Amino acid sequence: MEKAKYLFVLVLTFFQVVASAQNERLDTVKNVIILIPDGANSGLLALSRWYNGNKPLAVDPLICGGVKTHNADGKLPDSAPAATAYAAGMKTKSSYIGVDSNLNPRISVLELAKLKGLSTGVVVTCEFPHATPAGFVCHYNSRESKNYKNLIKQFIYNSPTLVFAGGKKYLDSSNFQSLLKPNGIDLVTDKSSFEQLNDLPQSKKSLWALFSDWQDSTNCKSYECDRDTAKEPSLSEMTNKAIQLLSQNEKGFFLLVEGSQIDWAAHNNDPYAAVTDFLEFDKAVALALDFAKKDKNTVVIVCPDHGSGGISLGSSEETVFSAVSKTKIDDIDIKKDIVEPLKQIKWSARKLAEMMLTDCTYTSKDSIAKYYNFHAADSFVNMLEILAEDAENADSIQYLLGRNFSIQNHIGWTTTKHTGEDVFLAIYAPEGIKKKTGIIDNSDIGKYMAEILNLADFDIISNQYFYKHTDLFDDAVVDSESLTVEKNGKRITVYPNTSILQYNGTVMLSMNSIAIYINGYYYLPLSVLRFF
Repeated sequence: MEKAKYLFVLVLTFFQVVASAQNERLDTVKNVIILIPDGANSGLLALSRWYNGNKPLAVDPLICGGVKTHNADGKLPDSAPAATAYAAGMKTKSSYIGVDSNLNPRISVLELAKLKGLSTGVVVTCEFPHATPAGFVCHYNSRESKNYKNLIKQFIYNSPTLVFAGGKKYLDSSNFQSLLKPNGIDLVTDKSSFEQLNDLPQSKKSLWALFSDWQDSTNCKSYECDRDTAKEPSLSEMTNKAIQLLSQNEKGFFLLVEGSQIDWAAHNNDPYAAVTDFLEFDKAVALALDFAKKDKNTVVIVCPDHGSGGISLGSSEETVFSAVSKTKIDDIDIKKDIVEPLKQIKWSARKLAEMMLTDCTYTSKDSIAKYYNFHAADSFVNMLEILAEDAENADSIQYLLGRNFSIQNHIGWTTTKHTGEDVFLAIYAPEGIKKKTGIIDNSDIGKYMAEILNLADFDIISNQYFYKHTDLFDDAVVDSESLTVEKNGKRITVYPNTSILQYNGTVMLSMNSIAIYINGYYYLPLSVLRFF
């Protein structure tokens, strides 16, 4: 009896909190757009500006502070906990997605926006279940691709209004596509159909546009420098379309945009792919900013999740693989010795590596000079010929191309991993809306977005939507496939990573959130108690 009273109070508190979130304050806005250039540090920002003729970037006038990026366990940042910090206003451990350090699921700002009736969108160039988009939609204890089956299911049953991303091939190679229609998701996979999208999906409907790369071989989109413009929309085109559609909701919208593959290029020390992807990302920033200035009710936030690669201008490192000598470090002219050679590259290191793996004629001095502007010594070509015999060496080939071009042209890299320095914070806010400034924690971004959208409290709502099953039921039958409870002649069964609830063996209902299964525990919405 005491337990029932306690739960009744919790339910009452929940509805009070949700109701209070509907009362708009004067210091709030209707819309928030957060744009994340994954892996971009200040060195990449500077190099991209130089590549752009040293003209101001769209993000430049918005920069107002810095963001601390470390994980809750003090480790160098990982995209999953970094996304969780931005999405849910809390730091967590490496590889965790949408859960706290104790593995308790934590509701995201995107989910809170959905509860308030706002439209929501995810626009990324990686596959949709990747770490950053998953951090805003999913809840799991690992971001690894081996767990994508769980994250994809969560995306389907917890879908934002719009998902524009890579990942088409995940649906092609599984039975996941059969789950889309029953969950109100319409899917387009070609650019022509994408361009014709003009209407916001109806209530409880979602629209997905998923693509693959330039040769339809991977789960992600192409780098911007390799993109087939007839087949793939750019990040700025997807951002523009998302804003056009989401802004049709009079209640407002929340939109995540990520320049995902800036990070991937940095991991492989490919400066050309990193810079061109960042400049495309900056076009998306410009579009968001233009909308916000006209709308006067939108906040735009731009902040990397972490640095990657440690790129810098002015390396004095030497390489034995170049056939030409480099300028002395004291005589470097940034435009002549760094930017102009970079602009002569035609393909990313990834594309050239893929071509080498399929056609040995690309593994030659002439080809390397033509497509990647690196004048290679014989020893370099011989090494690539050996590596190109095995497709498993694709990343190594990319790295060697990017790294040695960089050394030859005074671009420095410290690592192929993530880096722990603070990253820039940039915010546009209309008059009367405060901005975050100075050096802040990444978790402060999530709290800030929830505050200016006048959303409910993260902690309280998380407790109502993700209640540990052992605190709700004493006699649940649990395994990794389902949870079943029989009580008072009634029975419910719920299934992990879905919002499906089976009532009395036949009736299939939808819960108001997804059921999460982690380490033997189900996390369920408190509303399941109404069936008993």
